[in-house]
Amino acid sequence: MKRSLGAYAAILGVLASLLVSVGLVAAPAAQARCIPANDVWTIYKFKDRVTLYHPTNIASDWVYWPHGGSITYSKTATAETNASVTATVEAEAGVIFAKASTSFGVSVGKSWSKSDSWSYTATVPKGTGYKYRLHMYHYSFTFKVMKKRWSSATCTYSSNVWSSWQTVRHAPVKANSNIWRLDKRAV
Repeated sequence: MKRSLGAYAAILGVLASLLVSVGLVAAPAAQARCIPANDVWTIYKFKDRVTLYHPTNIASDWVYWPHGGSITYSKTATAETNASVTATVEAEAGVIFAKASTSFGVSVGKSWSKSDSWSYTATVPKGTGYKYRLHMYHYSFTFKVMKKRWSSATCTYSSNVWSSWQTVRHAPVKANSNIWRLDKRAV
C-alpha cells in the first residue's frame, strides 16, 4: 500500500496541530506555578532584630551621695516610650507592626504607655564623681524591614519595593515588660 506525499503531509499537519494545542494548554499551567501562596503579592521581610530595654519617661531626680545610700521612686504616673521610624515606615506603620508582631511572636507597636503606681528602690554605690537616678526601661525591638513584591519571572519575592532596608528603632512591646536601672552621670 503506497501512500502519497500529500497523505504524509496531512498526517504531519495533524500531529503539529496537536503539539501546538498541548503547548497552549501547558503554558497556563506553567504560569500558574508562579502565583504566590494565598495570592499574597506583597510581603514585609525583617532582619537584624535586636532586643533591648529602652528608657521611658519615668525617672527619679538625680542624687549625689558619695557615701552611698538608696533611691526610691514611688509615684502614680503614665509611663511611655515610642519607636523611632523612617517616613517610609510611618506611611505603613500599622501593617508593618502587625507583620513584625507575627514574625517576632510578641506584639510590638509604634508606642506604649501605661498609667500605674510605680515604686522601686535601688542602692547607690559609694564613690565620688558620679550622681545617680532610678530609671524605668521598657522591653523593645530594633530591626530592619523591607517591602518585597512577588516576581513572576523568578517565582519568588525578589523585587524590593523600597530603595533600601528601613530601620525601626526601639519598637516597644505591648505588654507591661519593664526593668529599673540606675543611670550614672559624672558630677
